[in-house]
Amino acid sequence: MIHSFILVAMEFGVLGPLLVVRDGHPVDVGGPKQQALLVLLLVRPNRLLTTGWLVDALWDGRPPASAETTLRTYVAGLRRALEPGRPARLPSKVLPGRPGGYELRVAPATIDATRFTMSVDAARAALDAGDTETAERGFAEALALWRGRALAGAADLTAVKPEVARLTELRLAAEEGRFAAAVAGGRHASVLATLRRFVAEHPTREAARAQLMLALYRDGRQPEALETYEEGRRVLAHEYGLDPGEPLRELHRQILTRTTAAGPAVALPDEPDDDLIGRGDEVNQLNDQLELATAGRGRIAVVSGEPGIGKTSLVRAVEQRATARGIPVVWGRCPEVGQAPPFWVWSRVVRGLITVAGPDGAAADPALAAVSGAAVEPGHAEWDPAARFRLYEAVADLIAAATRERGLLIVLDDLHAADPDSLLLLRFLATTLAATRALVVVTTRPYDHLPDLVAAMGDLDRAAHATRVRLRGLRPDAVRRLVRRERGANPADAYVAELHTRTHGNPFFLTELLRHDPDAGDLPPTVIDAVRARLAALAPAARDCLELLSVAGHELDLHTVATVLDIPTERLVALLSDGPVAQLAGSVGPGLVGFRHPLFAEVAYADLAAPRRAALHARLAGAYERLGTFAVAEIARHYGLAVGLGHGDDHVTWSLRAADEAIRRLAYEDASAHLDRAAAQLATSPARAGAELTVQLRRAALLQSTVGIGSGAVGAACARARELLAFVGPETDTRPALWALAELAANRGEFDICADLAGRIADAPGPPDDITWAAGQYELGVAAFFTGRLAAAEEHLSLAVDRLNAVAPQALGLPALAAYHFRALVRSLRGQRAAARDDIAAAVALAERLDDPYARANAQLFAAWLGMQELDAPATSVAARRCRDLGREHRLPHCVATGGYLLEWAAVQAGDPSRLDALREGYEAIYRPGLRATRTITLSGMATAHLSAGDAGGAARLVDEALAIADETGERVFVAELLRLRGTPADLREAARLAAEQDARLFVARLSG
Repeated sequence: MIHSFILVAMEFGVLGPLLVVRDGHPVDVGGPKQQALLVLLLVRPNRLLTTGWLVDALWDGRPPASAETTLRTYVAGLRRALEPGRPARLPSKVLPGRPGGYELRVAPATIDATRFTMSVDAARAALDAGDTETAERGFAEALALWRGRALAGAADLTAVKPEVARLTELRLAAEEGRFAAAVAGGRHASVLATLRRFVAEHPTREAARAQLMLALYRDGRQPEALETYEEGRRVLAHEYGLDPGEPLRELHRQILTRTTAAGPAVALPDEPDDDLIGRGDEVNQLNDQLELATAGRGRIAVVSGEPGIGKTSLVRAVEQRATARGIPVVWGRCPEVGQAPPFWVWSRVVRGLITVAGPDGAAADPALAAVSGAAVEPGHAEWDPAARFRLYEAVADLIAAATRERGLLIVLDDLHAADPDSLLLLRFLATTLAATRALVVVTTRPYDHLPDLVAAMGDLDRAAHATRVRLRGLRPDAVRRLVRRERGANPADAYVAELHTRTHGNPFFLTELLRHDPDAGDLPPTVIDAVRARLAALAPAARDCLELLSVAGHELDLHTVATVLDIPTERLVALLSDGPVAQLAGSVGPGLVGFRHPLFAEVAYADLAAPRRAALHARLAGAYERLGTFAVAEIARHYGLAVGLGHGDDHVTWSLRAADEAIRRLAYEDASAHLDRAAAQLATSPARAGAELTVQLRRAALLQSTVGIGSGAVGAACARARELLAFVGPETDTRPALWALAELAANRGEFDICADLAGRIADAPGPPDDITWAAGQYELGVAAFFTGRLAAAEEHLSLAVDRLNAVAPQALGLPALAAYHFRALVRSLRGQRAAARDDIAAAVALAERLDDPYARANAQLFAAWLGMQELDAPATSVAARRCRDLGREHRLPHCVATGGYLLEWAAVQAGDPSRLDALREGYEAIYRPGLRATRTITLSGMATAHLSAGDAGGAARLVDEALAIADETGERVFVAELLRLRGTPADLREAARLAAEQDARLFVARLSG
């Protein structure tokens, strides 16, 4: 999209303290938080930034409940500052709101960081071309843009740190480029003093040390040049236990023997490895990481770059080093085409680790079945967040066990194609690797458009034991060596320059161009066309084979290929052995065939006509189904890409099976994606409304675990499910769906919706022992409680308890517990303290009979909640500690968070005001997963604590926040208490009136005291 940029006379500075200049005059853009928001927008200009992302980034992952409202205030402030003359009725052109978020529309060149990057790139190009004067001038002009620390004022925000690191590294590289240009141009004397200071400040940067050595040597000071090398060697040896890299060692040898050129030289001597031209520094960097890891300081290295840049080849070089030293190497690869099954990359790694570690100990942990490819127990799939953490810890233990004897190299190749569950596991493991002897090397293409991978890389960037290797195109001198290797002759300068321009130094593109037959005519402008020409020249049978491989998206065994193509295996082997075919595809393992490079597969797939592509997907799905040896997710994917050929029902069937399989393997994000696809397909057929309703309810249940109960995704799933209720046939019992939707609505703070759905359950006929009717009464009671209708709440909850007491205890489960819990809170508010205690005691006894950890923890949670409601700090403390401890023991995050909050409340009430900050942290932990209900109650508790600590101002702010939420959601049960806490005469009168109206005798007594 092309925007009309209106900030012609406005410039933005982020290379130092935030600076906004209009017509030569600085602009005041508000306080620190508002400035930080502008920095976030400037880091990602001309892109939609969602409200959720901005809130999370601005408050560094811990936003207050009022964050979205506050964000809108900051946006309004920025609009006034950036567009002071804009009439109020006109929408903003600079910072317009868009569905879901905001976009800052500015010309890129108005941001100094963008101008800096462009200037550095231009200076590098001049240096590569040998124009040292232009290069030195360009680097100097770029560096002059800096005024201090990059993105100051927001540099410590997690979302900003990667950009701070990038700009800081680029600044250092620009300094080194300026020195290199001056030294190469014979102007070393002019930069010698500055270069000395730079090396002293950055003693481990070998490129700068090399330039200082050259400058000293060319100034006739050979002893000082040699001492500079020794100084660097001592620093590396003492600090890291490392030797200098090969380029620096070679320069040292040349200076020592006086064989280095006396005149200008642009670059250091290149590395001698002809198999991996131009990558000596990167190989050394990864080898250094391997040394650190095997010495007991586990490491993560991320190798990133465009397709064909040489990521996998670089890792192969490190693999050779590891293998030569007897270090085990385990690979995991993500499929380049299609959707990766859950934990795909880790399933291969785990199988390899089990081989390394042996079958006993950590390798025998049954939790590994979810990723090792072992069979999981069939049956109904239930999501269990605690089980996923057990899996993560089992993989971490397995890695630690596999590294103990000789160290370990784990390679995760093509992570940009990884499934979300594999990325979540990597994010967890990143916190555990430092204590192992493992080096994990990740390769990935650019991933700015992949939010899951952006989040994972952000976690890795924050790890102190992680490093980045960004591969760029080869320099012209490396291109020359590559041509010499491929053609056996020294190329002309003009030819090298042409190749470098056309390929940007991409090794794969270069190699393909050099191997193309010159007699075939002038090459097309892209390597893609060269690959396409190869494919087009194949015989039809061979092309069929490669087309099938491209549709599969990964390697296939020979038997499967022969089955789908309906040809004898011997004929298939002969086809694959043909010279032209063998250049594109071949054996990738015993009995396996695949493309020799992912780009071959991408071109072959892109060239397929849509009907042909769909037909091959359908044939593969059918073959997989008949063979019975492929993952159900694979079958679902292929049927999904063939729905146009009448395979819609097949797609739904296999997507639901894939969701079940993913849930059993604890891959909840993957399961949610399968359910999304099934729902989308079912939505095309109104006659299948009942089936879609079931899927939407499962989606909502999963989404509340993965993205939070308060998320828009859960809201959309629930809204669609409510729509579908009107379209299901009379033969469908909708009461279970109404129950599920009512519970979701209550947790989302949608109390009117909850009451409507619950009323429909209660009005529906059912047998006397049907707990669904009781569930309807329970939900009606919950909605009445939160909206302050206490008499109605007790009536409905009592009906629920009476019905549930008539059912056998083993059939009661959590509904009966919840009815006791909320009735206890209602009775307490109505002044029936003894009855409330009886309800809590009944819930605790029932939890013991159920022998369910969650039930026990939840019973203690409500006992503590009741204690806070009655301002009983000792009782709250005892129950909250039990709740938190049970939550920790059984991995129940909500119980841990809520128990922690209630413990801190009790501590403040007992006279320890230092726990107020921890109390706020506990509050935010409760609502981070998206829960919307109960916020007015917990804020009331915090306000009470602040008053106890003597902080009346803080209490007033919390009351205001809670009352705003009450107005927004209708959660009015604690409004009388909140007004009492604020304490103005008008508030106290309204509190007394409201408490009497609600029959909240507990609050009436406090107001009378």
